[in-house]
Amino acid sequence: MSPGTAPAIVGVIAAAGRATRLAPLPCSKELLPVGVHREPVALRGRPKVVSQYLLERMRAGGASRIFFVVRSGKFDIANYYGDGSHLGLSIAYLMMNEPWGPPFSAAQAAPFVDDATVLFGFPDILIHPDDCFVRARGRLHATGADIVLGLFAGALTDGLDLVGTDAKGRVTRLVTKEEAPVRREGDTGYMLAVWGPGFTRFLVEETGRLAKLARSGAPGPSPDWPMGAVIAAAIRAGLHVDSVFLSDARFLDIGTPEGLVAAGEFPGVWSGRA
Repeated sequence: MSPGTAPAIVGVIAAAGRATRLAPLPCSKELLPVGVHREPVALRGRPKVVSQYLLERMRAGGASRIFFVVRSGKFDIANYYGDGSHLGLSIAYLMMNEPWGPPFSAAQAAPFVDDATVLFGFPDILIHPDDCFVRARGRLHATGADIVLGLFAGALTDGLDLVGTDAKGRVTRLVTKEEAPVRREGDTGYMLAVWGPGFTRFLVEETGRLAKLARSGAPGPSPDWPMGAVIAAAIRAGLHVDSVFLSDARFLDIGTPEGLVAAGEFPGVWSGRA
């Protein structure tokens, strides 16, 4: 990137999961129909797949390039979206290398994002409002942070990673849901992130460290690290992890049977509500 040039904005989507909570499925869970198209007119009323909502949020956030990171057996995603031009996007597909969770999928895109601002979200989670990435990117620019988390107030049953901040919004702690923290109604968690080159470099370093642990041959089940584990490590390492609280936000994980049923009531999915 030349001096004075604004960094590119790139979306990274980790789509290498196995959808064990919904299995068996006839397609990748990212292609489950959730709602219908309202635009363009030619597609109005046709089924709309869940991951397209994330793509639209990323496009609204300024991304024109998207990287899907997939594993073998999920090429139906590429068959469905193609190059993304019909969505006004340029979509590329990367093969998962290390099989130990979303951070490794995200790190797979590192050689291609360079000095870009990265928009990161989960393709099986519906997020409202439309400008959630716009707000998070604005916070990244305003604070000079390495990474900004889009925060939500959750319910006891939401299963969010728990996020604590100081009075200025800087993230001081993150406890992953896998650590089974004690929960209270209205706890704050995150469901999207925007980061700059400093966090991209840390992501590569930290997943490299975790990969060595995974290959060490320690007994027990195969490790699977959540994205929150790497963000928590970034906090401990002294990176500037900041946040924007989305007071009007809603989210829904459709990766469970209950979430898939509840999608019918989510804003902008089946009805004309925005």
